[in-house]
Amino acid sequence: MVSVSRSIPYEEIVDSLNKEDRLVIVSCNACANYCRTGGRRALATMSSDLKEDGYNVIASEVVPKACILSNLRDVMLPDEADTVLMMACVSGLRAANRMFSGRRVVSANVTLGIGYYDASKKGSVLVSPYPGHQDEVGKAFPGQANMDAIPNGGAAR
Repeated sequence: MVSVSRSIPYEEIVDSLNKEDRLVIVSCNACANYCRTGGRRALATMSSDLKEDGYNVIASEVVPKACILSNLRDVMLPDEADTVLMMACVSGLRAANRMFSGRRVVSANVTLGIGYYDASKKGSVLVSPYPGHQDEVGKAFPGQANMDAIPNGGAAR
């Protein structure tokens, strides 16, 4: 089972941030990694793009699974951090809101529903959609539309 997600367009993410924010990026290396909305590569791209655009990224970390509270307990947020950008599904986002209370938590992804990983399609296939995403059933993520939402197509600069 995989939580299937799509990246929120970069422009929308930065619209929810302030350049004065002391930002920490936390990226899930499980389901979000399969969808290329998390993991090391997506984190490196997001961090680089935000820094290049003048945002104050003070730390970043990849966690094995963001939806597991003990994984988030291991994240050492700098004391001055006031905003956490989560590159995870809605379960990881909710866990982060619980673990990082007192800090603003912003999502980089929208969760479409539940699916499975298909190596031949190099992505996660949506099987059980959340409301509003029924028309996405059977599609693999990342698809081209998803890659277009990631700055530089998810490729490192």
